[in-house]
Amino acid sequence: MCGTAAGCSGCPIASDFYYLADSLASLEVGAKATVRRLASPKGGDLRKLLALGVLPGVELEVERRWPAMVVRMGHATVALDAALAEGVVVSR
Repeated sequence: MCGTAAGCSGCPIASDFYYLADSLASLEVGAKATVRRLASPKGGDLRKLLALGVLPGVELEVERRWPAMVVRMGHATVALDAALAEGVVVSR
């Protein structure tokens, strides 16, 4: 994928391709996942996620899905609306 002739063996980015991408919005209560990337199309949404501490590599656990997606990240608990949660790509 990176254009090198060597392929993916020993490639520093290849280790990140083993996961199956999923949206934070699709996780059930009690599910634990790691944020892989932020796919929010709007710049304002991206800034909101970054301000809340939702960053690639952060591990989170879903506490509630309604009326907002509530997730725990370490000692912090944040609430995300459906649009923000849909823009967070995670792996379990």
